[in-house]
Amino acid sequence: MKKKDNPPKLNRVAEVLKAQGRSQRWLAEKLGISTNAMHNICSQQSQSLERLFEIADVLGVSVLVLINDDYKPEQKKS
Repeated sequence: MKKKDNPPKLNRVAEVLKAQGRSQRWLAEKLGISTNAMHNICSQQSQSLERLFEIADVLGVSVLVLINDDYKPEQKKS
């Protein structure tokens, strides 16, 4: 069986939560979403720019802090 590749790391939500000593469950409660939905955000399975702005507001950081600036999408071959 082929191993699934890890999804690209588009956000740093999990890292910021850890740095602030907060849990995914805490953030999910603040946002009014399920812990499963929060897990999907932190594990890069779900991406929403609108949700990142909400998360940034709750965490008291700029949305730029949550965006992984090291991510470079693959170039399409012509």
